[in-house]
Amino acid sequence: TALANQGFMLWGNINHEYNEATMGYSSNLSWASYQERGWNNPHLISYMESHDEERLMYKNLLFGNSANGYNITQLNTALARVELASCFLFPIPGPKMIWQFGELGYDYSINYCTDGTFNENCRTGNKPIRWDYWDVSARQRLYNVTAALNHLKTTEPAFSTTDYNIDLGGFGKRIHLNHASMNVTIIGNFDVVGINMIPGFQNTGTWYDYFTGEAIQVNDLNNAFFLEPGEYRLYTSVPLETPVIDV
Repeated sequence: TALANQGFMLWGNINHEYNEATMGYSSNLSWASYQERGWNNPHLISYMESHDEERLMYKNLLFGNSANGYNITQLNTALARVELASCFLFPIPGPKMIWQFGELGYDYSINYCTDGTFNENCRTGNKPIRWDYWDVSARQRLYNVTAALNHLKTTEPAFSTTDYNIDLGGFGKRIHLNHASMNVTIIGNFDVVGINMIPGFQNTGTWYDYFTGEAIQVNDLNNAFFLEPGEYRLYTSVPLETPVIDV
């Protein structure tokens, strides 16, 4: 805390909790927020995977949860879970780190050896460079979602606000960003079954789904939304240009 308040930029390793979330298990992502650590300034560089932590996709494909035909060990679902997690990392105010090819769902274990085996001695060894991932539509979609979130973060002042609150425990998670330019509400279902949850919009009126452009009228702040497993929505109180996500 003392170093952060003096201007140091410090790493924030949230790999375990984010991977539990992407795999469909109980998690709490709140430690990705500098304010949750009692810091005065946004000097926490949070990340959900790195050079020294296991890949989210590797564990999603091996250990992902499932229910009623929704199976996180299937590639497209596993990639969609990283989309979901990204919507609950990058929008939190403060800097973030993306490790190499994470935006395309890199799924080789950190302990992968060049001969195809797995050994902790290979932890810092060369890993395959998979430029061909770009040719997989579900991976391109993850890339586009990542780009769209980072566009918001670098162009919209609301994503650098100091006035925000997060509810990142349980399976139904929320982020609220408050700013003079606009308010933002993000909701997501990290469970493997559908859930009802109250978004907790900051105000009544018209809200806009950033990823679809759909406008909704909010008259009752206590109305619950139904979210399918892995579904997320990012709402803004002013209309923004709709990003191109699907290829």
